[in-house]
Amino acid sequence: MPRTASAPRICRPYRTALSCLVLLLLVAVGLPGQEGDTSPVLFSTVMQRVSAQPEFRERVLQGIHDVPKAGEFLSPNLVQRLRVLILGKEWQRVDHFPALTVAALNKSVDAASAMAGKSTAPLDLADLLDTAEYPVGHSATIDLDHPATTPTYADDPTTAPRNMGFDLIMGDGPDPVLAPMHAQSRQFASVLNRLAMNGPGQPEAAAVLDGKRFVDGGALIQEIRQKGHKVTITDDVYFANFGHLHDRGREVIMPFWIDTQIAVPASRRSLLLPVSHSEQELHIRGPKWNADVAFYFGIDGKAEFRTNDSLNQSWVMHRILFAYDDSSQQLHAMRLLSAAVRVYYGARRAHPELPFGGYYRLGVCQDVSAAVESDLRGKTHLFPITHDPAYFPQAGSTDPRDREFLAAFNALPSDRGSELPPIDRVLGALPTVQYSDMVIPGLAGDLERVTVADRLGLVQRTHPFLTFLIAVILVLLLLVFVAWRLFRRHRQKAAPAT
Repeated sequence: MPRTASAPRICRPYRTALSCLVLLLLVAVGLPGQEGDTSPVLFSTVMQRVSAQPEFRERVLQGIHDVPKAGEFLSPNLVQRLRVLILGKEWQRVDHFPALTVAALNKSVDAASAMAGKSTAPLDLADLLDTAEYPVGHSATIDLDHPATTPTYADDPTTAPRNMGFDLIMGDGPDPVLAPMHAQSRQFASVLNRLAMNGPGQPEAAAVLDGKRFVDGGALIQEIRQKGHKVTITDDVYFANFGHLHDRGREVIMPFWIDTQIAVPASRRSLLLPVSHSEQELHIRGPKWNADVAFYFGIDGKAEFRTNDSLNQSWVMHRILFAYDDSSQQLHAMRLLSAAVRVYYGARRAHPELPFGGYYRLGVCQDVSAAVESDLRGKTHLFPITHDPAYFPQAGSTDPRDREFLAAFNALPSDRGSELPPIDRVLGALPTVQYSDMVIPGLAGDLERVTVADRLGLVQRTHPFLTFLIAVILVLLLLVFVAWRLFRRHRQKAAPAT
């Protein structure tokens, strides 16, 4: 059939041209898509890309250790553990670093503390609390009728990102909504820190607003409310980001993983969970003052009010556990947080020998938040809580204003022991209840299965020693069974034929 035979020859040039056009369109669309990809990338992917550069691996590790923020913690032995994983190219374990139980983390911290040694040298006041130009121990009159205009976010050296080379940037940059308030936020945080240190027999700092003097942060907040400003105090949680790394413009997923010892249903795995970061956030919006500050105890060894205007990476999520809008609740929260400033300031001065700024031994970011939450709400949802009450004796406080905080602080549940982590707090500290929104691979599925099992009362726990013991028993039973089969077979062969 000549007609049908010639059809392919006639159509082929058109088909070829059409295929080329489609390919060009795909390339044209695909290349910008790849160039503009801003989705988060795994840390292992980044390290695979730069793994051929040994000196750069060390620079990344040092950078991670030197730029701590929020709830992050890397002791020297954990840095060494991460180094070993990277050098060994154990990428899957890098993505779930360190994946220790809380009990194992306690031992790791104790070992790291022993390795770090002890120093009894007195600490500089700047190492204990950031009060900017209002130093502790000196009287000060602070003019709040003229809010600060400098430094801006861009001009403040503490907010500058660090170029690590190889297209890697450490630091998250400005939040477009909050960063324009940086000067006022910084000033307000410093004022609250300084007012918290006012006390009997101490030179006082006073904030002056519309001719009124305030020596207490709570009273200052109430005055600002009455001046027509909207004031909110919130209890916020995020996933802790201990890297703050960007790879060619893409966020790098770098959580700090904890083995919760909760069994993932229908698997042999334990639920590995990124540790959360918590903080109280103070939001002020109005005609004169616009500021956003956060309170937490950080790896720098300071329990204080801080600026809160860097952009959070998308994978850390964000959930407001509670909002304190009522005036009496805000006064209560400010009273507790101001006491926390003084209590931690005293603990750090009394124990300069504690390494890592006292972090972990004196608590992590969750501890103060948990005390506020417990005192205002009757219980805490946060995990882990690590402070040792021995460093915070209630009888040792000479300031009666601190007793309320210390009573709530030392009544908190502790995760420093070897007990299994409580499921309600492990799940309660998550920065989202919409697991499907999580971008960390595999985490949503594990959490959904555990949550269903918890709802049905079917949650099972894992324990390293029990797991080892069960494995030993199973091996012994298997050996006994094999020995019995061999013995039986031998008896059968030895039996005389009938």
